[in-house]
Amino acid sequence: MMRDKYFIHEVNRKKLNSLTTYKDGEGIFRVKTKITYRKDSEDFKNPIILPSHHQVVERMIMTEYKKNSHAGLQMLLNILREHYWILNARKTVRSVLSKCVICLRHAKRNVTTPSASLPENRIKDVAVFEIIGFDLAGPLYLKGGSKTWICMYTCAAFRAVHLELLSSLTTEAFLQSFRRFIARRGRPSIVSSDNGSNFIGASNYLKSVNWTEIAQFSSIRRIQWLFNPPTASWWGGFWERLVGVMKQILRRVLGKAFLSYEEMVTVLCDTESVINTRPLSHVSERDSELIPLSPNSFLQDFRQIGVKSSR
Repeated sequence: MMRDKYFIHEVNRKKLNSLTTYKDGEGIFRVKTKITYRKDSEDFKNPIILPSHHQVVERMIMTEYKKNSHAGLQMLLNILREHYWILNARKTVRSVLSKCVICLRHAKRNVTTPSASLPENRIKDVAVFEIIGFDLAGPLYLKGGSKTWICMYTCAAFRAVHLELLSSLTTEAFLQSFRRFIARRGRPSIVSSDNGSNFIGASNYLKSVNWTEIAQFSSIRRIQWLFNPPTASWWGGFWERLVGVMKQILRRVLGKAFLSYEEMVTVLCDTESVINTRPLSHVSERDSELIPLSPNSFLQDFRQIGVKSSR
């Protein structure tokens, strides 16, 4: 009944023009393939022609899909082709599979919300490293079994980085690193970090300083320290992203090597230079476009970096 109802229309007969078809003794339309002389079932050698949009066909496809453990599109097409020749098979099967509730439950992505506007500290007209965020990474193992950590300082506006090597995770070790950063890059006005105990200790130390008295005798301004909420680590996304870039570089450069302290400092300086050379915008292939800016464009006037290796 399904066959007679569907193939009675001329528009459906046109879909058969590209196929070599015949009607068997039971009145069933089949496709004549090139493996007619193969010793196999009649359905395999000459599969039954089925319409592309019919309730019975769709139920049959879904039944085979569930019977074969929700196999993928390609596998299901191959299984169906062993018995049936469904017109517009790929489109029809894909349409049926898109209605599988179990697969929809596993394939659907989480609901996403529109990106929020950048915070004020990310778009201020400030100097390089005037507004920073930082985080620790590690440990890294040196020759002799000693451990070190990396402190990454990230500029919120220009996306430049400054890397320091720490011998421990104490507040004192971090403060020494912070002093070196200020001596080389200048004093920041706003500092953001997570709630690491060493960072909190450093913040408490800076809060204990009498900044009012210092300001009377110098131009030093108070450093504002901002902490991310404990359950909102994404607030530190602008430095966490660059921590990931740094780790990716170090994994490829270091591998399983154990370096000395001096060698590790050199590798960090090279890594810092590479990260600061990355373009901040799209690199165009048009010869009329300007060279994109990089963090190094704001840190130094000359572009050449690196020296000849001694190895």
